[in-house]
Amino acid sequence: MYDAILVPTDGRDNTERAIEEAVGLAVAHDATLHALYVINSAQVAPGIDFDDLEPIGEEAVEHVATRAEAAGVEDVRTTVQHGLRHRAILEYADEADVDLIVMGRNRGLERFLRKSVSDQVAESASRPVLVVE
Repeated sequence: MYDAILVPTDGRDNTERAIEEAVGLAVAHDATLHALYVINSAQVAPGIDFDDLEPIGEEAVEHVATRAEAAGVEDVRTTVQHGLRHRAILEYADEADVDLIVMGRNRGLERFLRKSVSDQVAESASRPVLVVE
């Protein structure tokens, strides 16, 4: 049913359950797992170089890859991109032709201040989105 699954990660705790779910689905369906970290160009503070954020992104996607490989996922692809998070996730999903996007939802105070990335993706995606709380 699923040949390719995308799990966007931001390296925070709220993505752990989504990673676990995505890995489990990839194992069950013998699917390729795509781990994506987006450096949000709209929220980088002045004086911070995008290159400074690359190692954080690499560490986040490698965490997903390590968990997936330990669970037996044979094909894991990791990517770090720049852009607006929800748009970059949607564009990556289209380009990689994934069958499912699995995302965590931020339950912090941030959700009251602006629309969550997971909500934006779920509303605009042309493919199924599983939001894990």
